[in-house]
Amino acid sequence: MVYQDEKTKKILKVGGFIVGLILIYSLFSLFFGINSQPRKANIYGTKNGNMIGEGSYDLGVPMTGGDSIISSESSVGVAPESKMMRNEVATDNFMEVAPQEESQAIDKKVIKNGDLSLKVGSADRAAGEISNIVKQKGGEVFSTNFYEVVKGQKSGFLTVRVPVEKFEEAIGDIKKIAVQVLSESTNGQDVTEEYTDLQAQLKNKKAEEESFVKILDTAGKIDDILSTTREIARVRGEIERLEGRIRFMDNQTDMSTITVNLTEDVTVTPINEGWRPWQVVKESVKELISNIQVFANNIIRFIIVGIPSLIPFVLLIIFLIWVGKKIFRKINQ
Repeated sequence: MVYQDEKTKKILKVGGFIVGLILIYSLFSLFFGINSQPRKANIYGTKNGNMIGEGSYDLGVPMTGGDSIISSESSVGVAPESKMMRNEVATDNFMEVAPQEESQAIDKKVIKNGDLSLKVGSADRAAGEISNIVKQKGGEVFSTNFYEVVKGQKSGFLTVRVPVEKFEEAIGDIKKIAVQVLSESTNGQDVTEEYTDLQAQLKNKKAEEESFVKILDTAGKIDDILSTTREIARVRGEIERLEGRIRFMDNQTDMSTITVNLTEDVTVTPINEGWRPWQVVKESVKELISNIQVFANNIIRFIIVGIPSLIPFVLLIIFLIWVGKKIFRKINQ
């Protein structure tokens, strides 16, 4: 009987000890396992402007239908007389302008874009040569971005604009400065239909404006004058929007865009500096200080958060030991 009591006590002690170790290990995992993970820095910064990715820009022109440019006629406060005048004017304008549109031909409108990826001996020198080529063609450098991939080796890109008639010539001259042409692509977007539609809408709106001006000159009633003035203001706003859109498309079709990505050739990159032991010492000291800070932070976190959290578990273990002793005493008696 005594031998069984001693064996039971040993089993309970071992079990209580194992439970205590499991609780302590769970607390340490809770407070140190989560916070000890290193935070990953955001190495991909946000690009400014309309940049899509590194070394490229979205310079395309949005395609919109002609109807979307003109605001709807569901304006508030337009008199019935004004609507009648608008319908009459629109009918007259269609009869006047339609024959003219058929007799006029518009040159083909194409937006041209090019993309070159070049390997060069020196990125800075190549960028200067490209800038000179573009200026000789009557163009301009739109944007530049250069950075060091490794010590002494640069990469980056230039976005340039040249007259559309000099597009192929500029592409050929830029390729001549490269050690190797890694890639080349060109594309065109035909916007002739949209441009023609905008021109037709603009002519109609100008004719409509002239008709309203004639009506305003002959109007005698105040209501007619006010409603006609509102219609003239509405048409003038639509004319200005159409003219702005046409100017934008003229600019995009008159000047083509070329994006040139430059990468320095590794074989001609200057040799990096030799062994720098003092730099290694400074980096090691910084790493040591950082590790000490992490260790100190964990100690502080354990004292402030861990120890108070351990108190309920310690009390539970003490209670279990006390209950176990009570049971042993009863068994012994």
